Amino acid sequence: MASWQTPLSVSGRMASAAGRQPIRHGGIFLATQPFFPRQAVGRRALSSKTTARARTSPRNLTWAPALALSVSALGALFLYHRTPARMDSFRRSAPAEKPAFVSPGRRGHDAKADSQLQFYETLDVESPEPVDLPVEDAILTTAPHVPPPITRDHPVLLRVPLTTTTKVAQLTNQYKYEQWTFNDTVPGPFIRARAGDVVELTLTNRDATGNPHNIDSHAFTGPGGGASLTTTDEGETKTARFKLLQPGIFLYHCAAAPVPVHIANGMYGLMYVQPASPADDLPPVDREYYVMQSEFYHEPPEIEDDGRPSTTVEMSYPAGLREEPSVVVFNGRESALTRDAPLKARTGDRVRIFFGNAGPNLTSSFHVIGSNFSRVYREGDVLSPPARFVSTVAVPPGAATIVDMKMVVPGTYTLLDHAIFRIDKGAVGFLNVSGKPRPDIYGSALPPAPCVGCKLHA
Repeated sequence: MASWQTPLSVSGRMASAAGRQPIRHGGIFLATQPFFPRQAVGRRALSSKTTARARTSPRNLTWAPALALSVSALGALFLYHRTPARMDSFRRSAPAEKPAFVSPGRRGHDAKADSQLQFYETLDVESPEPVDLPVEDAILTTAPHVPPPITRDHPVLLRVPLTTTTKVAQLTNQYKYEQWTFNDTVPGPFIRARAGDVVELTLTNRDATGNPHNIDSHAFTGPGGGASLTTTDEGETKTARFKLLQPGIFLYHCAAAPVPVHIANGMYGLMYVQPASPADDLPPVDREYYVMQSEFYHEPPEIEDDGRPSTTVEMSYPAGLREEPSVVVFNGRESALTRDAPLKARTGDRVRIFFGNAGPNLTSSFHVIGSNFSRVYREGDVLSPPARFVSTVAVPPGAATIVDMKMVVPGTYTLLDHAIFRIDKGAVGFLNVSGKPRPDIYGSALPPAPCVGCKLHA
């Protein structure tokens, strides 16, 4: 059938069907007769009398609906042949999609983030030697303590003195271990600075074993993170300057060869670089703490002349290669955050933990039993919006994060690596919260009864 014949054929069939079926229109049934004669073309014509009667019959006055239907079909098929076919041409048109909702605050943050990025990208513009900058001595603290926030809104030449030493320390309740340290502590001191500051780092090597040492800071921009400028031999002192171009929480460590040995023996710490503007810094909290996770790998104890095992153990390089730590601890030793210096707070306090993972091998699943982190600044990023109400945070080796908590119910909260067998290797700490009980939130008719022998609840 030719395409021009299609409309007439279809309209004829529709009209014929209309003659056999009543049409509902507006709730009224209309009986119809065909618009075209039922007789085939070429048959004997109707008599004039019959034709006149048919024209005046009330039944045939109802042909109008069928005619309208035929005209509609003609128009639709005409447009069909004029319009290119589409795979979805017979589907009902979907309503127009509404634009995704973006809150004004989110738009504002994006604009702010772009502005911040542009600002920090201009900090690397070449500038003369920082001879005209005010000079400050950095406040250095040992874990778990943190220096106070910086309130100034201008850069300074920040002097940071670090000294490398070795010392035999109690690693676990059973064994002592010779640790390699910055400023005689493991982890090394917490350093607080501001983006735009120039750090004048002075490294003095007092390692009596003769090992060279240096500083690789993830906050420094340049080859080796400063290692090539600060490598010192025994009895030597070197000073180098590093401009801080980005804010965040960063790990620093010794990168003298062999690098894994220096890290595994305790040479690491954290540096927090605040945003350049105090208005962009983290919201204030009541307490801030410094917690660093790390692993130690040691050989079995040697047998002394009296037949007893030695109480001092030495590093095992093969165990480090196998990534099979003997000890996994917070702040350099097994009891650093339990017996020796548990963290403290009161109900209502907002507590912030600067948490780093020195490794050298294992990823930490940092968790505090009984609390959720109201803010998490993942991977040291302090400019992006924080994650909210996270219970466990993954922190890979060489990385750091910042978590905030609000303490509501008094009691002992346990810090741990939720790779849970590591609690038996020492990865346990306590946060003791004092204050008025809250039975409306946490209560029972019976007093609490920690399980016998449990390491997680004191």
